[in-house]
Order: sequence, then structure tokens, then C-alpha cells
Amino acid sequence: MIADADGWCRPAPGQPAQEFIAEFVASRPPLTGAEIAELRAIFRSTLSKAAQHAAFTADTDAA
Repeated sequence: MIADADGWCRPAPGQPAQEFIAEFVASRPPLTGAEIAELRAIFRSTLSKAAQHAAFTADTDAA
């Protein structure tokens, strides 16, 4: 995980999404179960959309 001076975090290059989510959640204790579930939902949605965009771009570039 990479964290900037403002506290914004992003996955390290090549870091799997599940590993990033686990590291992020572990770095911000104490979180409630509901907060953990909400963060996971946010990151999964965002990473899924990014992967879909990358796949679409790759398909478009191949055509």
C-alpha cells in the first residue's frame, strides 16, 4: 500500500486488491464491523470499475 502525505492510500504496483483492502483496513483501527464492510464495498466497486475500464480499453485498442 502506498500512502501520501495527506493520508490518501492506493495499492502498490502489482498489489492484489484483496491484499490492499486487508492492509488498508488493518492500518486504520479501530473500525467497527459495519465500517469494515463499507470500506470493502467501496474499494471492491472502485477496483472492479477500473478493471472493466482497462479491459474495455484493451479491447478497443486491439480492434
